[in-house]
Amino acid sequence: MISSNSFGDEIVGKYMKCETNIETIRGYPFYFFFKDLDNVQSYFIDKTDEIKFLNLNYEELKSDIIEIRYVGEIDKNNLILIHTKGRKEYNCSFLSSKKQLNKELEEFAKKGSHK
Repeated sequence: MISSNSFGDEIVGKYMKCETNIETIRGYPFYFFFKDLDNVQSYFIDKTDEIKFLNLNYEELKSDIIEIRYVGEIDKNNLILIHTKGRKEYNCSFLSSKKQLNKELEEFAKKGSHK
């Protein structure tokens, strides 16, 4: 069996939050769940305040960059998301569970800050 040290292997099954210090149009951070080696769920709050997700593809471009289709690139050495639109940087961190992800998104949905 061959073992791989790629970042993709390390993040499968993990949750990530990416946020910036400046106010964004979204009103809340980016949240992701890396479902498998090429699929990530990108979470968002819809207009009815429900938490939803989109299944997006991602791939390792270089040894230190992964690209999430339609979203941007994550520099895995520094855990920074560089968004496709505007090239803004978002600091990322791993979350402990889906429960934590849901709790945080539910708080943003209650505030209505995403509208």
